[in-house]
Amino acid sequence: RNHDDKTGKKIGIFNPVAHRNPDSFANRRIKKAKATVQDLLQFRRAVSYMDDKYPFSHAFGPASTREMCVDSSQQVYGRLMESAEDGATAMPFTVFSVLATDESGELQNGRMRSLIRLFRPDRQGNLTKLDFVQSIDAVYKELRLLRASIANSAQIDLAFERVINFFYFFFVGIIAVLIWGINVFPFLLSSTTYFLGLSFLFGAAASNYFEGLLLIFLRRPYDIGDRIALSLPFLDTNPDGSSTWFVEKVSLFTTTVRFATTNEVATYSNGSIAPMRIINANRSPKAIIHILMKFWLETPFQRIKVFRTALENFVNARPREWVALVGFRATRVEADFGYVEYRIICQHREAWQNIGPILQSKADLSSF
Repeated sequence: RNHDDKTGKKIGIFNPVAHRNPDSFANRRIKKAKATVQDLLQFRRAVSYMDDKYPFSHAFGPASTREMCVDSSQQVYGRLMESAEDGATAMPFTVFSVLATDESGELQNGRMRSLIRLFRPDRQGNLTKLDFVQSIDAVYKELRLLRASIANSAQIDLAFERVINFFYFFFVGIIAVLIWGINVFPFLLSSTTYFLGLSFLFGAAASNYFEGLLLIFLRRPYDIGDRIALSLPFLDTNPDGSSTWFVEKVSLFTTTVRFATTNEVATYSNGSIAPMRIINANRSPKAIIHILMKFWLETPFQRIKVFRTALENFVNARPREWVALVGFRATRVEADFGYVEYRIICQHREAWQNIGPILQSKADLSSF
């Protein structure tokens, strides 16, 4: 929707519900088993929009870079605030209700829920400029990661096509030689001796390469931009989260990753990580946070209940950060040292992919 109903001025609201609503027309088309030529043309056209200077529409403004997207978001928020009441410090979420209406003007509950999940207004139904810009920035990052993933997948398909073409032309050449009446089987039988020797030399490498192909084409445990952590399957993982690497590039042979903490770049062979446990932070939504707190043995239980109530109020007052307080229980009693250890378990809104906001929220909760 590009115009305000009251002023008629362009405000540039992009509609993310069409991309996130599972019942939308586009997502219903994805569920088809076979893609038609029209679907392929529409896909290519959609990809071309990602490379455009105005991926969210001309009314929204330029968004070819992240800085330009943030500037355009702030300008859109300012235009939307003109529709709010005088003296309002934050934009009421009712301004977005026009995006949740259908052609007849009726409000669609599914679209409204999708908008709420995207922008996450506060308990009073207001949306600050910072929250508005962060929500659009999250969509922008998903858009760029999708574009990079498509480009990398195209490179993998091209490399796999070359492998298939090699075997295809090899067998076609043998068939053509046989059609001409040339018997090539004695030559092939004589060359098996060399292939047998090479099999002992490159057998392990060939097996490793085949495992890597199965990892990339069948398992597909990660995509471009995902945070991953590798560990042995029989070892336990860290309850506070694993050290992760960003996936930068994937090929038929190797995977290039970047360490999120030190910005170091490393390369793995796909066959070497195939037997490993691969933790994908992007596919681990709503992170579970654990915090340990110690209370003196003499602390009255009623005071601990008051503390838990205050903790629940703290979590509920921040709907953009926390889902709920999942658990609050005593896990260890140390009578000799004079304390009882309680474990606080909270569920965060973000996936482990966005580790920065999770650590900040955990620090704020620990300080509280």
